Amino acid sequence: MFSSFRSFLISFVTFIIIFGTAAAIIAYGRGYRFNFGNHVLNSTGLVVIQSDPSGAQIIVDGTVKTATQATLTLTPGWYDITVAKEGFQAWKKRVKVQGEVVNKIDALLLPANPSLNALTISGVISPTLSPDGSKLAYVVPDQPQATISGTLSPATPGIWVLDLVDKPLGLNRDARQIAQSNGVDFTKATLAWSPDSKQVLTTDLNGLSYLMDTDKLNAPFNTVNIKTVQTAWQTIKELQTKEQLNTIPRVFTDMASASASIIRLSPDETKILYAATASASLPQIITPPLIGTNPTEESRTIKSGNIYVYDVKEDRNYLVVMPSMLPASPTPTPSRIKKLPATAAIPLDIGSILHWLPTSRHLVLVLKDRVEIMDYDGTNTRTAYAGPFWDSFAVPWASGGKLVILTNLNSSASAVNNLYVVNLH
Repeated sequence: MFSSFRSFLISFVTFIIIFGTAAAIIAYGRGYRFNFGNHVLNSTGLVVIQSDPSGAQIIVDGTVKTATQATLTLTPGWYDITVAKEGFQAWKKRVKVQGEVVNKIDALLLPANPSLNALTISGVISPTLSPDGSKLAYVVPDQPQATISGTLSPATPGIWVLDLVDKPLGLNRDARQIAQSNGVDFTKATLAWSPDSKQVLTTDLNGLSYLMDTDKLNAPFNTVNIKTVQTAWQTIKELQTKEQLNTIPRVFTDMASASASIIRLSPDETKILYAATASASLPQIITPPLIGTNPTEESRTIKSGNIYVYDVKEDRNYLVVMPSMLPASPTPTPSRIKKLPATAAIPLDIGSILHWLPTSRHLVLVLKDRVEIMDYDGTNTRTAYAGPFWDSFAVPWASGGKLVILTNLNSSASAVNNLYVVNLH
C-alpha cells in the first residue's frame, strides 16, 4: 500500500512540476515578471524595436537600454523611446505599453548629410513616374548643354525610360531610349503612362499623339487618337480602383466617395492616403477597438483640404498634412497631368508631391525647397534633402533606400536640369 501511495505521490509531484513549469513559461512569454522588491508578479508588455539601418541605440526615457534589433520588456505605461545612430537623424515617439501586448517599432533613420549621385548629364525634361512606381519616363532635349562625364555618356535626344530598380548585385539598370526625335520636337510634349506601366502616350506641339512601348525603340511612331486612348485607360483605371476598394470596409468607401478623394493605396494595400474634399466623420468600424494598436492620436473628424492616412487593419485614421504645410499652387507644367476634383480645397496636385515609400510605413512629402519623410501616422517628419530641385519633382526609388530628384547643382556651368539619386542609407 505504501508503494502505491509513493507511486501516486511521485506522479502527482511530477505533474505539478510539469504544470507549474509550463505555466511559468507561458506567463513569461506573455510578459509576466516577478518583482523581487514588492514580491509580486507583474504583467509587462513587450516592445520589439527594429531600425533601418540596424545597430542603433535604443533610449527609453533618456536611458540607453540596448541596440536594435531587440525586444524590451517594460511595465505598463507611457514611454519616450528614441532610436539614434551616429550620422543619422534620430527617430522619436511616445509609446504606450500594455500588459501582455506586443508593440512593434520600425524606425527609419535618415542620414544627417545625404549623398547625391548623378543619373543623367544630357538634360531632362518632363520626368513622369509610372503608376506602379517602377519606371520613369523623360525627354532629353535636342540641344543638350552638358559637360561629358567620365562615368556617364551623353544621351541621344528623344524619350527615355529608366527602371527604378536595382540588379541583384546592387547595380543600377541603364536607361533605354524608346523614341528618337528625328524631327519631332518632344521638348514641350506631355507624357502619360498606361495603367499597366507598359506604354507611354505623348503629344507633340502639332497636336499629334504617339503611343510607345517602353521595352523597345519605337520606329516608326504609332500615331493614335488621344481621346480614344485616354478613354480606354480611364476605364481600366476605374476598374483597378474598384478592385482595390473591394477589400476595404464599405463604411470607409461610402465616406470616401462622398467626402474624399483617394490619392493612392500603400504598396501592401493596408493603408489609404486620401484628401478630404468635405467635412465628415469616420465612424468606428472595428468594435471594440483593437488593443496594442499605434498609440498616435487619430482624427476621425475630417476637414476639407486636409490629407489623411487610414489604416485598414487597425481602423485608425491619422492627419498627416494640412494645406498650410504645402507650397502655393505652381504654374502647370507637362509633368503635372493628374488633377484632383475641383471640389477639393487643396492648392496643387497632391499626387505629385506625396508618395509612399516601399515600406508602406512611410510617406515622402515634396515641398518647395526640401523633401521630407514621415511615418504614416504623421509623426517623425524629417528632412531627407534640402536644396534646389526643379518643378518640385522628387520620387522614391522602387526598391527603396533612395530618392530621385530633378535639379541643377551648377547652373553657372550648365543650363539644363538632370536626375540625381539621393541616398537614404
